[in-house]
Amino acid sequence: MPNYSVAVDIVRLWAPDNLRKVAAGSAVCAVIAAIAYVADTRGWTHFGTAFVPPLIVALAIGMALQPLSGRPQLKAGIEFSGRTLLRVGVALYGARLTLGNLVDGGPLPVLIALAAVAGTIAFGAVAARAFGLTRNFGLLTGCATGVCGAAAAMATAAVLPKHENSDRDLAFTVMGVNFISTITMVVYPTLHQALGYSPLEMGVFLGGSIHDVAQVAGAGQTLGPAILADSIVTKLLRVAFLLPAVTAIAWWVAKSGETAGDARPAPPVFLFGFLILAALNSLGLVPAEVKATITWISSFLIVVAIAALGMKTSLLTMARIGLKPVMLLVVETIFIGLLVVGLIYGLRGVGI
Repeated sequence: MPNYSVAVDIVRLWAPDNLRKVAAGSAVCAVIAAIAYVADTRGWTHFGTAFVPPLIVALAIGMALQPLSGRPQLKAGIEFSGRTLLRVGVALYGARLTLGNLVDGGPLPVLIALAAVAGTIAFGAVAARAFGLTRNFGLLTGCATGVCGAAAAMATAAVLPKHENSDRDLAFTVMGVNFISTITMVVYPTLHQALGYSPLEMGVFLGGSIHDVAQVAGAGQTLGPAILADSIVTKLLRVAFLLPAVTAIAWWVAKSGETAGDARPAPPVFLFGFLILAALNSLGLVPAEVKATITWISSFLIVVAIAALGMKTSLLTMARIGLKPVMLLVVETIFIGLLVVGLIYGLRGVGI
């Protein structure tokens, strides 16, 4: 059976008692997200070519306010923000995709995106075991690294079985992936000459190996509009694989006999929303103004959910996560980078 929990949550929310129950906690998370966005638009978190994304600011503020999460009047709203609003935000994320123009670069971006997503997720599951970590933690970090950073991490966490450290693992993944993404945004453009890539190949490399959309745009922008366009196209192709990637993870987890959380052989309903919006946008049925609004709402809801995640995550608990998860993220980043580099050279050799 498909997972209809989001639809049920939204219907139940309109009951007056439930509205009052979640209002305070949701408002706190929304205020944190608004502060993060204001800081970004005012340039307070920008330092030259580097910047701290709003989601990291929201996560940090939320973690600083973690002692408030135990208050009864806030708890329900924080849970609602971190669960239902997250899934609504991920579903709306599909409106960012314009699949109709993603084939302009030929098969190279498609092949690179597919290999990067599938290869990194599988590698993450295997590498996690090698580090003495769980396969599910490897799936979480592998999908975040291979697909689209924080949004993929949040979507993957929604279908993985829950355990006592689920929120801690998700918070770590969101912070770690964004930190590494910022480093690669600065370093990778400097490799253009050393790699000997054409503008198309360099754009595909940036879009195929950097984790987050914002950092891909930042890296591509430093090398000119042509490379920026190709890097964004490749990155959006990776984002387009969010639905099949998370669906495959849900099936993989369920097949292994784990039934906790939302793991089911069928994809959760919020991912169907993601797919429907992506398809409508691909057909040109979403007006530009509507798409811009949906995109902003999607980004804001994800940041609200991350603020809720921060409020549920103890800094002390995060400090106890250890070195192995950090090394796993680093190794996954190296893996996807080398995979993309090798594939570009290999496909060039066969005329692609």
